[in-house]
Amino acid sequence: MRLTRFIEEFRDDVRLALRQLRKAPAFTIVATITLALGIGVNSAIFALVDATLLRPLPFHEPDRLVAVWERTDRTAHGFASPLNMNDWNQRTRSFELISGFVPGMGAMVTSGNDGTAETVSRQWVLAGIFDVLGVKPVAGRMFRPDDNDKQKNMVVLSEGYWRTRYGGDPSIVGRDVRFDGEPYTVVGVAPKEFTLLGDTAMWGLRWIPNRPQLRAAYGFQGVGRLKPGVTLEQAQADIDTVADGLAKEFPQSNTGRTVYLEPLHDAFVGRELRTTSILFLGVVGFVLLICCANVANLLLARATARARELAIRSAIGARRGRVIRQLLTESLVLAVIGGAPGIAVGAGILRAAPSLLPAGLLPPMVTIAFDARVLAFCGVAALLVGILFGLAPAWQATGVSAGQVRAGEGRAATGRGGRIRSLLVVAEVATAVLLLFGGGLLLRSLMAVEGVDRGYHTDGAVTMMVDPLGSTYPTPERLLQFFDDVDRDLVHAEIDARIHREAALGIRVERPLDDRATFERAVVGRTRTVRATACASERAGDER
Repeated sequence: MRLTRFIEEFRDDVRLALRQLRKAPAFTIVATITLALGIGVNSAIFALVDATLLRPLPFHEPDRLVAVWERTDRTAHGFASPLNMNDWNQRTRSFELISGFVPGMGAMVTSGNDGTAETVSRQWVLAGIFDVLGVKPVAGRMFRPDDNDKQKNMVVLSEGYWRTRYGGDPSIVGRDVRFDGEPYTVVGVAPKEFTLLGDTAMWGLRWIPNRPQLRAAYGFQGVGRLKPGVTLEQAQADIDTVADGLAKEFPQSNTGRTVYLEPLHDAFVGRELRTTSILFLGVVGFVLLICCANVANLLLARATARARELAIRSAIGARRGRVIRQLLTESLVLAVIGGAPGIAVGAGILRAAPSLLPAGLLPPMVTIAFDARVLAFCGVAALLVGILFGLAPAWQATGVSAGQVRAGEGRAATGRGGRIRSLLVVAEVATAVLLLFGGGLLLRSLMAVEGVDRGYHTDGAVTMMVDPLGSTYPTPERLLQFFDDVDRDLVHAEIDARIHREAALGIRVERPLDDRATFERAVVGRTRTVRATACASERAGDER
């Protein structure tokens, strides 16, 4: 019976609140805009905090994943050797599997649909990385740990590249596709949700020959999956024992090297980003408090004009608690009205954020989206805000009796309300000045960082990466001749090319772990004129 009565009273209060807000359109519009901006900005920053602090990584059972670093006297977060990983897998008892990936994006060249060279993004991984992360294929299979023994070129395509380049044809699995002039077998397709270092077209298998000299190939980000029930401390003690044994067994490569385990979420997200997210949330939290103070001031002023109405309601038998509940209902209705456009503001900010934020600012695993969690935050924020800015005005407005209103004593209550409004204004100004000075100091620091002399000048400097089709230049001699032709074309285009060759010649010959030679040339030049139009791809087309 009481519940039914409460629901009926609440329904009547909502109707009355809507009528009161319609009678004061200017007040309603100003309060709605104020609340929409406050709730919208807070929801956008909450999405960042949720992605960096609250939401787990998008992998299977992410709480069991750890980053595996090799630590030395010079670095606490060093990359690992794949041969050391093999020994860790064989000798530890705390891990289901340890694998890794090259911490950087690269590219491979293939022949496009029209026969021209097409560069696609690629990332090198070790055989067991998909098993460690619990990734299931869309088609085919993922790399398996025993694929390393086959010493064969293999790739796993991303679902996006598979659908755009091959039309989602499942028959591509098991076929050979030429990249960099060599055949690579497509073993499977990874789901579109999976990412390690950003959007990539494929993951290539980096198989590691078991040669003693390769134990010092410290170039892989290690990732391990703990066995169920194993704590980080237990796993650290276990792998420390194994690392000590490897240092004695392989003193030339492993002396002075220890292993450090870290939760994968902490390693991928980073302490600086987590701290920045909390700082931003605190700043916009103050902004929301300023919005609440503004609306509370408006409600206090409005309550003064409604003092006679509220006093009469008390005189005819309405209890003070019942009147306060009705005024709080008005505040909640106003908060809901302001929260609806606040949701739109937050969604708009998050939609524009990817194009406004600098590239690489957020880790690839951190995806900011306006989802159900952010929507729930908006609802809770609107509820709390409605209570926060509505409670003081409601309590103040119901403190005047009908007798005081008739005798003119309501002015005393009005004076008390004025003092509350004055305090709110002082608090608003103080908070705004604090935020303004904080933002000014931050801007000054950023300008100081930008003004630091780096020891070189970038005005008029241009860079480019030349990556010709490997099948067109199959030998080092032909590839070197191609780069010489490119240099000549750049000079003819009035670009003062400066070629860097490790320390002198500008050609870097890299021999990867499988002893296949690849060639790159970094070109740095300073333009004399805007008529620099030479393009290496045109030269590559002429050669073909």
